[in-house]
Amino acid sequence: MPDKLYNNIKHFLEDKPSLKGEEMWNNWYNNPEKNLENNSENEVLISSSKSKLRREVNAIKKTDSVISLHPKKWMMAASVLFVLGLSGFLYKASTAVSQKQYTAKLGQHGKITLADGTQVWLNAGSVLKYPKTFKGNTREVTLTGEAFFDVAKDASHPFIIHTDKMDTKVLGTSFNIQAYPDKNIQEVSVVTGKVNVKSIVTDENVNVTPGQKAVFKSKTNKLHAFTDVPINSISLWRRNIIVFEDTPLSEVIATINRDYNVVVELKNKELNNLKISAYFKELPADQVIALVCNIINASYNQQAGVYIIE
Repeated sequence: MPDKLYNNIKHFLEDKPSLKGEEMWNNWYNNPEKNLENNSENEVLISSSKSKLRREVNAIKKTDSVISLHPKKWMMAASVLFVLGLSGFLYKASTAVSQKQYTAKLGQHGKITLADGTQVWLNAGSVLKYPKTFKGNTREVTLTGEAFFDVAKDASHPFIIHTDKMDTKVLGTSFNIQAYPDKNIQEVSVVTGKVNVKSIVTDENVNVTPGQKAVFKSKTNKLHAFTDVPINSISLWRRNIIVFEDTPLSEVIATINRDYNVVVELKNKELNNLKISAYFKELPADQVIALVCNIINASYNQQAGVYIIE
């Protein structure tokens, strides 16, 4: 804060004559929200952030020369900070209340219809965070896991799905997003319409259309687009079909644990380097585990409800 502005406020708080300081303080006190906006010299004093406001007042309070302040002035200061703090609290509370969460438990699938009519199918162990009602110029949700979206068309309000690596933006289309935290890749596969996928790591973005998919690889932080994706192979999990394509064994085991709500452990860690390609349709957990063991030339036994591959 410039010395002149600092002294104007400080003198007023000390109950010394300072018309400029009184004017600036009263403007702040009477119109706290207005003064949060950028405007000439008030911007320097008041700033555009509530946290900075608090720091400015605390800086004045902690100055050695400010020893005895008029009680009314401090009540005014306390009132301003209280109102600002309360407004921030109420804003956060209202945001928290308006946000909802839908979870598909391990071993189960789920389906939800959002306020705009968009339908979302969630794979096992997935979480969707969404607003009770969509407001503003966009419709935004956050996904952890895997889901198939059939987005209601609304050209003036783009639908955006956030994951920890990608932002997927559409107007009205259907597509599958796979974004489990334990996987090295995240994918967006399109059935209908046009989808824009943007990496929030590198800001790369690609457009994908039916029969195409965008893949983000965590190891390289690269976003790629692939063509010739059979549409009937997208979101096979909704039909209880599990497909592995050159998938590391560690991810295969994570998928089995999640989809069947079981615990599979790998005793021989060297097997983690193996990759598997397989197709399992509506099979129980023990048969899938037995077939995986057959592929990697291993065996398993069950101890206290845990499948141990060795």
